[in-house]
Amino acid sequence: MSILCQNGAIAIRRMKDCPEDYTLLSNWLTNPAVLEYYEGRDKPVSLQEAIDKYRPRIRGEEDVTPCIIELEGEAIGYLQYYLTDMENLLAGGSTYQNPYGLDLFIGETEYWNRGIGTKIIQLFISYLFETEHADIVIIDPQTRNKRAIRCYEKCGFQPITVLEKNELHEGEYRDNLVMAITKETLT
Repeated sequence: MSILCQNGAIAIRRMKDCPEDYTLLSNWLTNPAVLEYYEGRDKPVSLQEAIDKYRPRIRGEEDVTPCIIELEGEAIGYLQYYLTDMENLLAGGSTYQNPYGLDLFIGETEYWNRGIGTKIIQLFISYLFETEHADIVIIDPQTRNKRAIRCYEKCGFQPITVLEKNELHEGEYRDNLVMAITKETLT
């Protein structure tokens, strides 16, 4: 079964190697409202580009697991997770043995500002801690993405550091706020 975790109406499933899932990604990643915060409005993703980028991940050829977020059986967003190199994120190294990174977006914008993102993240970080045995989860929104940062803070993520001029977004290098949560600090 492709569902990784579910709580009520929210389910997170593995992305499938099928035209429907690639079309979802291409539709979301051509929407200027979504691209304003994810990838950039100057980088719309065609259907073929979605296939080229996500097929190797789906097939396990890359160390990123792509997922589709569903609400009441309807696909509404994308989530990916991966083991991450903590040495690049935490000053002075780390003692974490199983650090995970997480990226996500809600592609159906009518679901923005309804508290759904918070529920998705709470569900998925529980999955990472309980099933994947993560000892820390890292997320790194752009510092200008205040809505996402508030959501992550509600879920218990704490700021660690700012990576200045870290991400090329719409022709400009942007700062990212590295945030983390451990099982011990889970709220």
